[in-house]
Amino acid sequence: MPKAALTSMASPLISLLIYSIGHGLLTTLLTLRLAEEAVSTFWIGAVSTAYFAGLMAGTFVNSKLILRVGHIRAYAAYASILCSVALMYGMFVAPETWLLLRLLGGFATGGLFVVIESWIMVSSPVRIRGRMMALYMVLFYGAMVVGQMLLKQLDITLLLPFVVAALAASLSVIPLALSKVDMPHFDKHSKLSVIELISLTPTAVVSCFISGLLLSVAYGLLPLYFSMIGFDLGQITNMVAYMILGGMCFQYPLGRLSDRVDRRVVLISLFVATAVIGLLFVLLPHAVWLKGALVGALGGVIFAIYPISLSQACDELQPEQMIAGNQSLLLCYSVGAMSGPLLAPLFINGFGPKGLFVYFVLLSSLTVAFLIWRRTVRAPVPLADHVTFAAATPNTPVMAELDPRAEHIEEAFEVQEEQADTLVSPLSDKK
Repeated sequence: MPKAALTSMASPLISLLIYSIGHGLLTTLLTLRLAEEAVSTFWIGAVSTAYFAGLMAGTFVNSKLILRVGHIRAYAAYASILCSVALMYGMFVAPETWLLLRLLGGFATGGLFVVIESWIMVSSPVRIRGRMMALYMVLFYGAMVVGQMLLKQLDITLLLPFVVAALAASLSVIPLALSKVDMPHFDKHSKLSVIELISLTPTAVVSCFISGLLLSVAYGLLPLYFSMIGFDLGQITNMVAYMILGGMCFQYPLGRLSDRVDRRVVLISLFVATAVIGLLFVLLPHAVWLKGALVGALGGVIFAIYPISLSQACDELQPEQMIAGNQSLLLCYSVGAMSGPLLAPLFINGFGPKGLFVYFVLLSSLTVAFLIWRRTVRAPVPLADHVTFAAATPNTPVMAELDPRAEHIEEAFEVQEEQADTLVSPLSDKK
């Protein structure tokens, strides 16, 4: 990777690293603290839903604000909000208050991610964007793991862990405040509604939606499951760390495998694996080492569904539709992410702690049936037409423009212009 490019992107990446440590700590902390306060599973799920609702709003509406005031001012504003929100969690421990705070925190987090990803986008040449996306993913998930390790050293009944999360949000401003970057230009791309997208790539739409239903529950309610079966704080944070590490390590190998076979087969395999792992959680005893292995495998599987679904969409869409299509797929994921934490508590209330994995098994099984049916009605995309897999995190629409596959859009337009010139030239000669 060119040294100049890496230097120009050091500031946003360091800010991402610092903030994500606090973000990972806070995500698990909120669930465990609500469980400690004997709050109902419905309210715990609602608080998680509020975060994803705010995140979706923040990622889709904050671009104009960032362009108006600039990257650094916008980031400082979002980080200030997140710092204040983290402290207020510890000051006002009530699910109704936390729901509103989580909504506001999700909104500010969405804006913060837009700042970081757009900064990286304007600072990285197209030829290295695939590596930048991979580095972004490793730093983001790696920092989330560090957050889990930090949380296990703290007492979740005190204000201190909330102060640590607030410090991370506040300190993450420093690298950006000491840097400068040119303002980005957000290109306007053709719109592609979800309805149109369903007709073009139904497999990708359904898989992204189900990915949201699964991942949001894994982030928001998996710590609750381990708490309910008697694991202590250190064991719970280890389990969440194993899940994130599994997702970080397996996403790229599974994605590269999908380049070599029908991606729908890979997606079917991932959902089958999710169902099998869910069944093992339901049927096997609560041995710590066994749960650790299973949760690592679960993370490896479910974290890969979203980026492979994006690749499936890129295979089936026209080049000029890729960015708009990927942004609409993020919307599908976000709707699923908002819905999951509200649906999963129904299974927990009905089946006990294992109901969380009954939810995973049911969703995965239904999706497998749908994907198998899709294979019978539409031929696979030829392997020669597969677009190379790129790692991705479902954070903001900017990631669609950062995606190195967007380079094909420029090539498509160049071809169209050359074809137009070819048609116009003979007419000019006749005149």
